[in-house]
Amino acid sequence: MNVVVYGAGYVGLVSAACFAHMGHRVVCVDVDEARIAALLDGQCPLHEEGLPAMLKEQIHANRLVFTSNLSEAVPSASLHIIAVGTPGREDGSADLSQVYDVASQVVKHAATDGVLVIKSTVPVGTGDLLAAHVHRQLQEQKKNQRIHLASNPEFLREGSAVYDFLNADRIVIGGNRAALDTLTRFYEPLVQKGIPLLTMSQRSAELTKYAANALLATKISFINYISQLAQQTGANIDEVREGMALDHRIGPHFLQPGIGYGGSCFPKDVKALSHSARLAGLETRLLDAVERVNHQQKQWLVRQLSTFFNEKLAGLNIGLWGLAFKPGTDDLREASSLVILKALLDAKANVFVYDPAAMNPARELFKGEAAITWLSSARDVLQHKLHALAIITEWPEFKHYPLVELQKQLGTAPVFDGRNCYCLEAATQAGLLYYSVGRPEVNQPLRQNAPEEASVHEEIV
Repeated sequence: MNVVVYGAGYVGLVSAACFAHMGHRVVCVDVDEARIAALLDGQCPLHEEGLPAMLKEQIHANRLVFTSNLSEAVPSASLHIIAVGTPGREDGSADLSQVYDVASQVVKHAATDGVLVIKSTVPVGTGDLLAAHVHRQLQEQKKNQRIHLASNPEFLREGSAVYDFLNADRIVIGGNRAALDTLTRFYEPLVQKGIPLLTMSQRSAELTKYAANALLATKISFINYISQLAQQTGANIDEVREGMALDHRIGPHFLQPGIGYGGSCFPKDVKALSHSARLAGLETRLLDAVERVNHQQKQWLVRQLSTFFNEKLAGLNIGLWGLAFKPGTDDLREASSLVILKALLDAKANVFVYDPAAMNPARELFKGEAAITWLSSARDVLQHKLHALAIITEWPEFKHYPLVELQKQLGTAPVFDGRNCYCLEAATQAGLLYYSVGRPEVNQPLRQNAPEEASVHEEIV
């Protein structure tokens, strides 16, 4: 099929490359002329495994082209995929202006009947509202084309998006019969691989995306809350987690304690789902609790550092391993590192930072901050006389760093591990002064102040 993907961001670019890989002829459109110029020059703007090679392959095969001229792309296509951003507003609602702008341009330039597919994450009911908008504009412009609306949410994980797309757990599509028939044919190459294709109403498809992300965020906040309780009661969250995960009704996924979730999806989608629930007259205490626990957990490293150093961080040298919200990406959106860096800067600490992928975007965000030293390797961070090392992102090179060597370089300086990268026994044998999330301290006890102990038992719901 001839397909136009609107938006060359994370979702749009991965989708466009994979659609071309499936054998379709794809035009990817973005109003960001600099991004399009970079793509035309063979550059991949995203840190995403397998994507640069796939882009190169599909461009060379003439199945994938890029343009910033939307009016040239629209007329030849029968399938239009909206993959633009829907950023959150102050009240938690989703800003749909880019979605409506694309729909208006499709109506304006469409020369044939087609299907307009919303791959962007949008609130329940958006498809119906957009269908009315499209119908109204077709009438006003006296055009005879039929444009059907459909929802086709994405369920990709940053860092493994290409793999996830081509090996999806399921494909969800919602719309009328004409739209569903078109999308069923479109996804046939993946269906033949055994990937389930679920057809449903458009509203159900829209809600499925939010519900899936909110449940994953809930699991993260739940295990993080239990890790707080474990830390205060002398339990070990690793043992608790194993005891839970072997129950087939629960499973091990998204039960890894840490310093909170981030990224472009979970924070925004939980807020948007809460907003939709409030509009529907429902209470949002469960989702509010998910957000509240996540906010608490992002403060874990700062609380630990402040307690250890008796609230006196000014002038201390603190090393940070990791910045991205998760390994495998350079994405800093809603990353815990931003909270931690700001707190350390406010406390007048000196910060020595390294991340394998996210250094450039971080430099842009903290441009001019003299207290931050940007370094080129994990080992370079340790060359400075650190008072403490904090692990923020569980990149493999941090997880596999030799602990005996780490202890020699740090001496008596503590490690505060926000992602539980190391086995407690190995940390003990290496002689590390080691603090992790929801697990016993290694080689020296760290006592929380009474106010901290009380805060763990706050009513969450």
